[in-house]
Amino acid sequence: MVHHICLLKLKHGVSAEQVETLMVETRIRLLKIPEVINLRVGKKIDTKGNPHDIFFSMDCENLNKLKIVQESAIYVQFKHKILDHHVDAITVLDYEMEPGKDVTYS
Repeated sequence: MVHHICLLKLKHGVSAEQVETLMVETRIRLLKIPEVINLRVGKKIDTKGNPHDIFFSMDCENLNKLKIVQESAIYVQFKHKILDHHVDAITVLDYEMEPGKDVTYS
């Protein structure tokens, strides 16, 4: 199982209302992709030293399923219509969640 985390730094001027809409749109769009498991979306509550404003994370069965997600029309449209307009920088982190599993085969 792969845990995929995206930490997002929003563009200057994105309003609190836009943050809420961005969170809702992320949920609506990404949950339409069958390979997405356990989607989480959140906004920061600690303003000290955290450059990321919001995040989303999901689980996928393996790296092949994650690739299917990222290449799906829904995800590509989400990236171009939502993320590209509101996000200044994205930090992506992927983790293997099964102890002892060789990450080569994730």
